[in-house]
Amino acid sequence: MLDRERRAYLLDAITALPERLRQVVIGYFFEERSMQDIAEELGVSESRISQMRAEALVLLKDGMNSQLDPEALPVEAKPSPRVARRRAAHYAAIASGSDYRTRLSAAPTIAAPAKVSGVA
Repeated sequence: MLDRERRAYLLDAITALPERLRQVVIGYFFEERSMQDIAEELGVSESRISQMRAEALVLLKDGMNSQLDPEALPVEAKPSPRVARRRAAHYAAIASGSDYRTRLSAAPTIAAPAKVSGVA
């Protein structure tokens, strides 16, 4: 049951990511695409895809911790109001992403990201 709940929060956290970060996570981890392929699709360098992947992983970890282990969230010395609002909105989106019945169901699902316009 705990594993299903964690998986559901992970999927909610992925869904709550900004679109381009979500595309990187889904492309790299779920579709097993190369960074070069994702970079070409998004029109950025492989290095930028690596940075985006790292940023997304931090957001996913913190987002899941916000629901499962709030004490594990990092405390910033002087968070900017904009960053604090963005993180709070991300955490709220995760919290509202599914209800407990969905989280505990056997097969939570994730929506595929929309393609970037102009790129096939």
